[in-house]
Amino acid sequence: MTVPIEKSLDDIRNDLFGRIATAQADGHLPQFLNLNKGVVRGLIEIWAWGLYQLYQFMVVVFGQLFPTLATGTWLDLHCKQVGVTRQKATRAFGMATFFREGNEGNVSIPMGTVVRTKPDGAGEMRRFLTTASVVLPDGKTSIAAEVQAQEYGRDSNVTAGMIAEIVTPVSGIDGVANTSDWLITEAVDNETDEALRERYTLAWKNINGSTKYAYESWARSVAGVVSAKIMDMHPRGQGTVDVVIKGSAGMPTDALISEVKQVVAENRPVNDDALVRSPTPVSVIIDVELVLVSGTAEVITATVASRINAMFTDPGVLANVAPIEIGEDLTMDRITHVIMAVAGIKKINFVSPVEDIQVPDNGLAVLESQNISFVWADEA
Repeated sequence: MTVPIEKSLDDIRNDLFGRIATAQADGHLPQFLNLNKGVVRGLIEIWAWGLYQLYQFMVVVFGQLFPTLATGTWLDLHCKQVGVTRQKATRAFGMATFFREGNEGNVSIPMGTVVRTKPDGAGEMRRFLTTASVVLPDGKTSIAAEVQAQEYGRDSNVTAGMIAEIVTPVSGIDGVANTSDWLITEAVDNETDEALRERYTLAWKNINGSTKYAYESWARSVAGVVSAKIMDMHPRGQGTVDVVIKGSAGMPTDALISEVKQVVAENRPVNDDALVRSPTPVSVIIDVELVLVSGTAEVITATVASRINAMFTDPGVLANVAPIEIGEDLTMDRITHVIMAVAGIKKINFVSPVEDIQVPDNGLAVLESQNISFVWADEA
């Protein structure tokens, strides 16, 4: 964006030469003054550079005066005026299931036992620690234990089946897994300028009263809510409003829904019948066979898995994969686009799904499982 005070170095230099010419014409400077080289030209260049730096600084400051352009701490100051503060990163908490092949004897799983995901397309793994000791009792083959992410940020909001490796050996335990509803509390990143700016705008729209923007503003004020769809056309009868929220991991946890309920209850008019709820889940199973022509199969399949996961999580997990929003259909073309962006793939053989998946306005596509296999093409 060009602002009124913006000037290039050439503009400033030309202004200086013009001013010198005027001073010469007025008799304030000698007529025969060498402006091409020497001490005078050097002083002009130094002065022009100093003015240019001042203009560059003013351009930055000018932009920070407006919330639509402000960034970082400057944006925080604008938001503070309307009671909006930047949300801080949190860690994920959930339930991991430990299992064994037999069912004899009690097996203790100590607090601090470390489990992790398999490497993704970038070779990254997410680590989790058990928060308390649990005992897998005699006669049982599995038990769920609460785990917390070792690191902060939404990358730990992994999808079903991604937690699959035990780092801390536990005698008598053969494996670990996580289900699609494993999360207790979803993790969030430090809020981006873009997301914070959206909430700033909603805070101003909130002033107009209990409109759909007000409900969205209240819902988005809770850390972990990445989007909210306000069903304000009397979804359950006259005077009803449904607030359908999406969490940073897709389907919101019960804890997140409870937080939003509290905020909405504190702000809504007494005559509004407001219901805060999760979207209607639409189960998705992705099972594909990749036909490869080049590259390393393990890297390609891991990258594809990461890109598929990114479709069902929060914006920003992968910058070039747009997440599925509330009420958005999942088409075969979209899945193909996400997968074929990975180099080395000739074609995709779909086992599941075999057609576009329709999602209602208040629904959300949820990844239940994925299976990525591969074969090598006979020819490129």
